[in-house]
Amino acid sequence: MLRTLDILFSALGLLVGFPILAVITVIGFFDTGSPIFRQERVGRNKKPFVLVKFRTMKVGTASVASHLASSSAITPLGNFLRRTKIDELPQLWNVLKGEMSLVGPRPNLFNQEELIAERDKLGVYAVRPGITGLA
Repeated sequence: MLRTLDILFSALGLLVGFPILAVITVIGFFDTGSPIFRQERVGRNKKPFVLVKFRTMKVGTASVASHLASSSAITPLGNFLRRTKIDELPQLWNVLKGEMSLVGPRPNLFNQEELIAERDKLGVYAVRPGITGLA
């Protein structure tokens, strides 16, 4: 039932949000030259998957948790995308593919070893990661 809702709402979100996705993609080409950001994340059962987002930082910024990255690396467009959460819209594609759910624990990076160990103890990896968490 939950997977059906994920498919329905992500497909609807991609369809309705297509004009926004297209405009941000075009603007992103002028902002960074590469509007789409892909990053390997830890998924269900610790299986890796490629998370898709709009790029909010300069190309070549180190692959660390965003709160650890330099704020000077965030582009002006990226700042707007982060404030409005529009940078998360492409993740609806990950939901449609079955790699993520609309609601679930946020997927972490493979270099966050302490977080992986703690989440492993709690059984977090038994469920699909989500675009937004329960909080």
